[in-house]
Amino acid sequence: MNRRKFIGAAACLALIPATGVFAQNPIIDGLNSYLSGLTTAQARFRQENADGTVIDGMFYLKKPGQMRFEYDAPSYSLVIASGRTIAIFDAKSNTGPQRYPQNRTPLSLLSMANIDVTNSRFVRRIEQQDGRSFVTLFDPEKPQNGSMIMIFDNDPMALREWIVQDRSGLETRVYLEELQTGIELQNRLFNIGYNQLQFEREHGDN
Repeated sequence: MNRRKFIGAAACLALIPATGVFAQNPIIDGLNSYLSGLTTAQARFRQENADGTVIDGMFYLKKPGQMRFEYDAPSYSLVIASGRTIAIFDAKSNTGPQRYPQNRTPLSLLSMANIDVTNSRFVRRIEQQDGRSFVTLFDPEKPQNGSMIMIFDNDPMALREWIVQDRSGLETRVYLEELQTGIELQNRLFNIGYNQLQFEREHGDN
């Protein structure tokens, strides 16, 4: 799965409120505290696609609602979540960014100001194994649309990777280096209109 299919698969997971009740425990309390405390963050990431290709880049987070995936050369692609919209910029396309409603993707869980995984409409299952927590997100009425798993170290609590599986079963894995938190990030990093102008100046002839 390439970067476009990865984001598209995540964006099409139209999830409904969970009907189950998760018992409160220290791990769940830790997840809530950790995720709510990520007000700003950045990290290098590596994306391993189902076709064997690997793409590196930078991930940025600024709450509420804002995220940015900035892919290294030779991809030069860009994904921005502005709080309402996810825009996917492809240097090989001349049609402008593809746009999706941000509230349709479970990735938006990361950018919420106050997070309770037990009440999130995205979270369907929480499991623990070998010192890690696995948070599964999917639509129980349309499981054929695919799923997403966020993987956390428990001690100390830290987001390490996530896996997106599309409806055909192909997987894309994203690995994060250690998140740098509490940093200052400019709002223009997450402004779709501003970045569209910049992107077209830099890649308009491709």
